[in-house]
Amino acid sequence: MTHPKRSRSHLDQQVQGYLSDSKAIVEECVGLAASAPLFSDIFRASLAAEAVFVGLSTPNLRPSLNPARSIILRLPMLTAIGQGSIAKAELRRFLELFFWTIYFTDHPVEWTEFKSATSGAFARDQHQPIAYAAHRELGYYLDYTKELMESEPSGLAGQSLIELRHANHHLNAAVHAGHLARAKGKSAPFEKPELEILQDVGKLQRTVFSRTCLVLAAYRAARFGALSAGARAEFDWLVGANLRKQIRSGPFGLE
Repeated sequence: MTHPKRSRSHLDQQVQGYLSDSKAIVEECVGLAASAPLFSDIFRASLAAEAVFVGLSTPNLRPSLNPARSIILRLPMLTAIGQGSIAKAELRRFLELFFWTIYFTDHPVEWTEFKSATSGAFARDQHQPIAYAAHRELGYYLDYTKELMESEPSGLAGQSLIELRHANHHLNAAVHAGHLARAKGKSAPFEKPELEILQDVGKLQRTVFSRTCLVLAAYRAARFGALSAGARAEFDWLVGANLRKQIRSGPFGLE
């Protein structure tokens, strides 16, 4: 029988070795991020989205935008330490939180049902419409937002939702374990620091953050019109010059 103290000592040595190796990997990833303009763009996009979400947030939203904001601020850190796949998973969760906010703010009865549920499973019985509507897949809430935005006069929110649907398809593929099951050989227990990872995450992040900010601005048109100059400047940078001009040139947002 192995002596308990010796076994514990050996385990402690393994733990320290693992942490030392992990630290080296993280430092290499952070070093790459620190010197990469791609990471600066990722960091800037999160700052801009945070400013817009703060400016458009009010206590009556259900759920609060705070959980989504936490993900906004977490994305640069996850990317900096080489956790690109986890960053994509968080972007997928961000989309779910975002579309829940639009749907449940408009549906307080379903929100009460959603909050009271102890299971995260989908409701299958359409003869219980409250529970059925309160526990659906992401596509259901995206479709609701798409229909809601059909009356948005500029058409920009509707176009943004098309782009968000495409982004969600990419994120679903990244989160699903199928690509891991099909991989040949043993996968490394870490992601190598590569510019391609920063580029991939940054592209998805910019699409998701810019288009959700635009849809949220259309949904909260009065609040959007009252944004501070700083928050509006961040919004303009995030959506880009072309969309900024279109928004400013004519009617925009729900009444």
